[in-house]
Amino acid sequence: MWKTVGQERAIEFVSRGIRSEKLAHSYLITGMESIGKMTLALDIARASNCIDMKLELRPCGNCNQCFRIDALNHTDLFIYDLEPAEEDSNKMSTTITLEQLRDDFLKQIYRKPFEGRNRVFIIAAVERMRTEQANILLKTLEEPPDNVIILLLSKDYEGLIETIVSRCQLLRLRPVGTGIIRDYVEKFVNLSDTDREEITRLSRGRIGWAYRAATDADFLANARDSIDSIETAVTGTLEDKFKHSRNLSSRFRRDRRIGHSDIDHMLTWWRDVLLVTSGIEEEVINISRLDTLRSVGAGLDPSEVASTIKSVRSALRNLEKNVSPGLVYDNLMLKLPK
Repeated sequence: MWKTVGQERAIEFVSRGIRSEKLAHSYLITGMESIGKMTLALDIARASNCIDMKLELRPCGNCNQCFRIDALNHTDLFIYDLEPAEEDSNKMSTTITLEQLRDDFLKQIYRKPFEGRNRVFIIAAVERMRTEQANILLKTLEEPPDNVIILLLSKDYEGLIETIVSRCQLLRLRPVGTGIIRDYVEKFVNLSDTDREEITRLSRGRIGWAYRAATDADFLANARDSIDSIETAVTGTLEDKFKHSRNLSSRFRRDRRIGHSDIDHMLTWWRDVLLVTSGIEEEVINISRLDTLRSVGAGLDPSEVASTIKSVRSALRNLEKNVSPGLVYDNLMLKLPK
């Protein structure tokens, strides 16, 4: 029973390895934030240790191995993260440092499985891996121990060392269709129809985002607050803009993932303004904010909006290059349309 939703190509690729009992030693799972990379990685961990006699039914979701991996308390499962979220209440990972790769990771990976068939190592956000870390990992990928599966999670593979990519089976996750997301959130009975539609649109095909928004009221509230702040900054005074800049900078320093989410909401919001100014309102994501989008778009032509979107993307690139967040956001606020 796979928990991964809407990624049939990746599921079938891995399933062939399960049925032939020839799972690869290493997989690189790529895709945008909250698209389901960790869910697929845990599915592979369950499948590689599942004890169901029928290979085609793995992961069964019912055996002790599947249950323990689901509960994240399996002694042969190790999860590390190069970019942990400080405020994440669902702590399932450990920040991995160079020292941990040398000491903990290398020590654990050469041990025999304790309770399962395979030891599974999941390393998230490998795009942030430094050269020293990458070199240690590369040596392991070149000569992987028996009964070990390494799952690397990354937003993309283009910035990774080519030899690491070549040693892994690549699983690319893509946004799923709106209909799949809408059907998925329908099962959450605690949501109103308005909430379901908003989550469906804001998720933009990211099943992980939809799940968090549907099950964590604070997560959805934070997304709404982030968009509220964008609208206040755009429609407010210069003082409002710089207040928003300070808030964005503080959130980014506290948790890079929250900072990236804020920028993502900003890109989506300005994309919606562009759609409104271009007369394509049916494609708007922030549909509940249509009046504000129309009001802002009324004073702008599409080229101005496109220029603003370009500025937001430039800000995101600078943040990824570790330029000072305060400088990046202040500069962005000054480039917003007057």
